[in-house]
Amino acid sequence: MVKKIIIISLAFTLGVTFKAFSQLEQLQNICSLYFPPEFISDGQQYFSPLKPDQSVEFRTTFYGDNVYRIVACTNAKKGDLVFSVYDTEKNLLFTNSAYDNSPYWNFKFKSTVSCIIRLKLESKSFQPGYVMLLIGYQTK
Repeated sequence: MVKKIIIISLAFTLGVTFKAFSQLEQLQNICSLYFPPEFISDGQQYFSPLKPDQSVEFRTTFYGDNVYRIVACTNAKKGDLVFSVYDTEKNLLFTNSAYDNSPYWNFKFKSTVSCIIRLKLESKSFQPGYVMLLIGYQTK
């Protein structure tokens, strides 16, 4: 009986892990469409499930005099993915909602800045999904 419970638990865990991995791979493919080769990834994969009326925050540091690209994507079927960049005092620095919810943004800071990036799906008929954020800097 214990053996059967362990096998069922293992099968469930592997199933959940496989689903998350396939979601991650799907989002990587979507995001890579907006991540050209002249940008080098910061080495992080910001990935999270997103539920109704929820936002997700990621923190990062941008170094002065580098050109960066942020790419935000989702596999949710309906709605617009809004990403906003704030400084650590929650002052809004950028939001893609002012630019037709563009999935990416290129920018350059004059000095090093720690930021909070918030992602939220705006939709009247929301279906849960996953979001991914890619950040890269341009090669010189």
